[in-house]
Formats: sequence, C-alpha cells, structure tokens
Amino acid sequence: MPSSSNSFDPEKRPGWAKFLSEDEWREFALALTAELTRREVAFRIDEGVLWARWGSEEDEALGLTNLAQLCRSAGIESFPIVISSHFDALIAGRGDRELAGQLGADLVAARPHLKMRLYARDTFTGGTEQFVLRDVADDLTAVLCYDLPSNVVTVAADSLGKWNISREELYYQALANQRRTERAPIEDIDVGGAVVRAMTGESFFIASNLLLLGDFVASETPFGTLAAVPNRHTLIWHAITDPSALRAIDAMVVMASNLCAEGPGSISANLFWCKDGAIRTLPTRETEEHYEFVPPDEFVNEVLEALAQRAEMN
Repeated sequence: MPSSSNSFDPEKRPGWAKFLSEDEWREFALALTAELTRREVAFRIDEGVLWARWGSEEDEALGLTNLAQLCRSAGIESFPIVISSHFDALIAGRGDRELAGQLGADLVAARPHLKMRLYARDTFTGGTEQFVLRDVADDLTAVLCYDLPSNVVTVAADSLGKWNISREELYYQALANQRRTERAPIEDIDVGGAVVRAMTGESFFIASNLLLLGDFVASETPFGTLAAVPNRHTLIWHAITDPSALRAIDAMVVMASNLCAEGPGSISANLFWCKDGAIRTLPTRETEEHYEFVPPDEFVNEVLEALAQRAEMN
C-alpha cells in the first residue's frame, strides 16, 4: 500500500504548489492519495516529483506541478477525474516508450517523429548526458523528442551513435517537422498602445516555435524581438520598432508570469530578447507587490535607452 511523506500533508502546502490555494492543495492532496491508494501504488514524494512503478521494474518520475495545474484549471470538483485520467494516460503511454526504443535503432523510421521541446534549464540538473540537449538561452534548453501518438518521449542520447548522424542535422530535421505540423492560430492583443502577438494551442510544441520566430516576424528590426514562452502551449512576441515596445514589455512581463504560474507545462516567467540569431534571457522577479523586470545592461543600453530617447523626441 502507498506510503506518504510530510510534503504530501493535505494541511501543509509545499512551496512548489504555491499557485494553489490552501483549499485547492488540500483537495489535490486528498484526491491524489485516494487515487494512489485505489491503484495500490507504492510511491514517494521528492520536491514535487512523484516516484512510483507503473507496471515497470523501476520507479518512474512524474512531475506533480503539471498535474496540479491541470487540476486547478478544471476546478476542484474535477480533481479526481483529472488525476485518474492522467494516470490512465501514463500507463497507456508505455507502448509509446517501447516504440521509442525501436526508433532509437532506426533513423529512417524516427525522422518523421523528431521535434524539439522547450524546457526550463533547471529541469535537467543531473543526468544530462542521457538526453540530446541544445542550449537556447541562460535559463532555457531544447530537448530532442519523439512526438508519438499518446506521449512525447525524449530521444536517448545513445541513439546518436546508432544513427551515425550529427546533432546539428537532427536539430534541423526536428525544426522542419515542427514547421510543417506545429502551427496554431495567432491572436493580436492590444495592450494599450502596443500590439502583442500570441500563438496558443493544445500541442506540447507550440512554445517551441520560439526556435522559428523568424517565420512570424516580417523582418529583423534594429532592436530585435521580445518573446515569452510561459508554458508549452503558448508563444508570445512583439517586434521592437518604436517606443510602444515599452508598453509591450510591461504587458508581457505580467502575461508571462501569470501564464507560467497557471501552466500546464510551465517553462519560464522571463522574457527573451531575440536578435541577430541569438536568444538572451531578460529576467523577471516576483516581489510581494508586483513583477520586477531586471534586464541585463546590454538590453538597457541598446534598446531601453534608445527607445526612451525616441519617445522624448516625439
């Protein structure tokens, strides 16, 4: 039968679940414990990660943040069914993980399934040699994955030796697949004197369009483009052309922070500066009263001061 831990106390909300209210945490903890008990799954909790065996010989990690975010968006009364459905999908996805093992030995079969998925860099604090990673920004990384019928499965790094192909070629193959399949409607949002563009969809790879941002910006501006990838389902951007970008920054800081907290599939609450083929992190800090934008000196000197001067001239 399952065991519990202090971090799973219904009356003691842990730090990773601060986006839940006390009532939401209590109901989430009770519903999750009840479902694990019903399934007779032995588990342990470690900093927002549930370790359990889902019909395999070894414990597998399940991040609880995404599950809690899914529950929150569905409403307290739906917590039990969301949790049960999530576990059903996890178990059903075992066939996809077996398929991923087969694709790891067959590049021709693997190619159509390859895509790059964005993650917060601190998602991979250990064992990074097991994955095929590509640095995107200070706090952002892209991971080579298989997009399979029921699950997204990371590509094992040892597959590269079997495929006899460079990481660079795999990266561009994944981007070609994304360009063909990972498009979603784009909404123009007026934020009070500036227009911010947003792409949202159900796919886990919508945010990965950050790697193809040039497809959506008419031309490279002297100041570059602002972007945000708060969660896997959302990409937000604004081409910096005039002082209205200052209003866009204010709006995007709030949007990115709120959408990252809501999830599911949270990536980053920061903004990003895309210019000359590089993506740089523009950090945001949450204080008790507001979100504080703390860009690096390079962005202040090259963009903010230049825009402020233009605003004074006008």
